[in-house]
Amino acid sequence: MYLRRTLPFRFAIGARAGFTRSMLKKFLLFVLGLFIVLVVVLAVFGGGWLNAAVKRAVETVGPEVTGTTVELDAVGLSLFGGSGALDRLRVGNPEGFSDDYIISVDSIDVRISPRSLLTDTVVIEKVHINAPNILIEQTRAGNNLRRLMANIEAYSPPPEDVEKGEGAARDVIIRELVIEGGQLRGSALGQSISAALPRIQLEDIGTGEDGIPVKDIVAIVLGEVLRNAGGVLGGMDGNLRDLGRDLGERGTEALDGAAEGVGERLRGIFDR
Repeated sequence: MYLRRTLPFRFAIGARAGFTRSMLKKFLLFVLGLFIVLVVVLAVFGGGWLNAAVKRAVETVGPEVTGTTVELDAVGLSLFGGSGALDRLRVGNPEGFSDDYIISVDSIDVRISPRSLLTDTVVIEKVHINAPNILIEQTRAGNNLRRLMANIEAYSPPPEDVEKGEGAARDVIIRELVIEGGQLRGSALGQSISAALPRIQLEDIGTGEDGIPVKDIVAIVLGEVLRNAGGVLGGMDGNLRDLGRDLGERGTEALDGAAEGVGERLRGIFDR
């Protein structure tokens, strides 16, 4: 009996307050409409924030790691799916060499986990580098690819970046990276170079270590490019064969060095 008296009493209070089912329906429709507007705003402006953040990171961290200019025309990523493309990436030739760019790529297809940008480790699901142009310039003063690798290996992130896990010290995981349609061009001591780079596919970079620093990612990728370029040039005549052997060995050294660096990092973690 008490329950029967209480329910009509509560309904009566709601009615006196003017809170009817019609008003409740209007209120819910208002909330739903507001939610839709927020989704649209995030899709339009949030995507712009993500694109600007990625472009800024590439053009800020890239030169620090490579010791050369790094330019990127545009980024077009979806905020919700994290997929899209990086347009017109250009890495400058090291100082002392003639051409402007050592690497140029018209388009790079990527898929990033947007949520990971707010964590300590950025997760990149896939990177597909389409038809990169790689310039080889060999003079009596040295080789531009070797010089670029030396710049990368010599770079150390500032202590504050290491402490905070920012910039080139930010940990990254790449689940799949594909380079295909690449072209090697240039000259080596009077001999011209024009050859196709074999397809390169790397998987699970940094997954076993909860991510590895950007510097190590760059060293691994460039090391694999050098190793494959060395294999191509090693099948040619004259100076190019020697250059191919040299680049192949340098690429293998870079890969071994990057792997050793990751191993030291893991030992440091386990020793804490």
